[in-house]
Amino acid sequence: MMLEEAEILLGLPLTTLKLHQLQIVRNTRMAKEFVADPGQFTFLSLEEYIDLAIGFLEKLSPEIVIERFAGEVPPRFLSEPNWGVIRYDQVLQKIEKKLAERNSWQGKREFKNRNIFQTKL
Repeated sequence: MMLEEAEILLGLPLTTLKLHQLQIVRNTRMAKEFVADPGQFTFLSLEEYIDLAIGFLEKLSPEIVIERFAGEVPPRFLSEPNWGVIRYDQVLQKIEKKLAERNSWQGKREFKNRNIFQTKL
């Protein structure tokens, strides 16, 4: 489902995009919602997130600039998930390494229909 969102984004007039993993910060409304019903939330491991980010990137037009691949919350404020102490630059390095291993890049599997939401004037 999340990878299908790349197709929707191609129809929007975007020039930049930020990707971000789900993180629950302590003492927030989302943290209370998580405590009340944790089944509503799906967390990915670091490796699962990297695979998802790469799959998304492969379908995304190379014309869109990715400003960020992940968020970074100081561990003392983070409730869930726990990827350990990993910095943004380390996540980026892992994404770059896996792209190289797969011989992949942004737009490798780009959707053909780029204007699905643009109206004709």
